[in-house]
Amino acid sequence: MKTYKIGEIAKMLGISSETIRNYEKKGLIKPYKEEESRYRFYDIIQINYLMNLQKLQKFGYTLNEIGEIMKTESIPEMEESLREKEKRILREAFYTQLKLESIHANLTCMRQAQNAKGGCFLGFRPALYRMNYQKNHELIQDEVVQNELMKWLKYTDLTFMSGSVSLEHLINGENEFNFGFCIDKKTAEFLEIRESEVVKFYKSCPAIIFYYEAKANSDFQEAVQMLLDFAKANHLVLDGESVSRVLLARWEDEESYFISHLVWVPYKKI
Repeated sequence: MKTYKIGEIAKMLGISSETIRNYEKKGLIKPYKEEESRYRFYDIIQINYLMNLQKLQKFGYTLNEIGEIMKTESIPEMEESLREKEKRILREAFYTQLKLESIHANLTCMRQAQNAKGGCFLGFRPALYRMNYQKNHELIQDEVVQNELMKWLKYTDLTFMSGSVSLEHLINGENEFNFGFCIDKKTAEFLEIRESEVVKFYKSCPAIIFYYEAKANSDFQEAVQMLLDFAKANHLVLDGESVSRVLLARWEDEESYFISHLVWVPYKKI
């Protein structure tokens, strides 16, 4: 049977000679070796074997896992292994889909923010789960909050930063706010995030939407007055705390920052 040098095989498979040597070190392949030169040679059976190794690696198997698979003589065992791998890949694919939806939602909110720069408009707040880790300008030191925060920080590609102001503080013009993370209902269910003493669920509802830029010298009360004037002109009454989605955040120094929010405030008609 014809044999081929390691360099020829590496070029044909698009991998390095070192990768093939690593397969050998792991006991996954056994090339022919010349006694004197120690050159490695491979026949067509071994080449096909190498291509199968690459396939299993692309399925997500480690080299150690592949070594165990290669010892398997039972089709049912191999089938079980592939079904477990299928579950993992499907979960990863769904996670990727959620990331795409998160990006799409952010783009949609950015377009709405551009429209809202001219004033308030009516729309809907999505169904959200939310947790606060900050009150005013200080972190919440509660251990339960800290543990929940560590959980949410694993999924920052799916969550978004969010500010909130209670209806009472909003109407009374008090400079009290919370800051934390939000996540949409679909994603929260996938990640098994539920309501708790530190996680609150917000149903989807009609909302007055406006844009606000938080800066060191910005006046939130101007935005609140715009909101109240809009509600009055349209015969609406505010009906819950405001919740925002942070679209852009930039810090230049401790005295200079810029945080843009798209803000949802629930309402009902008079």
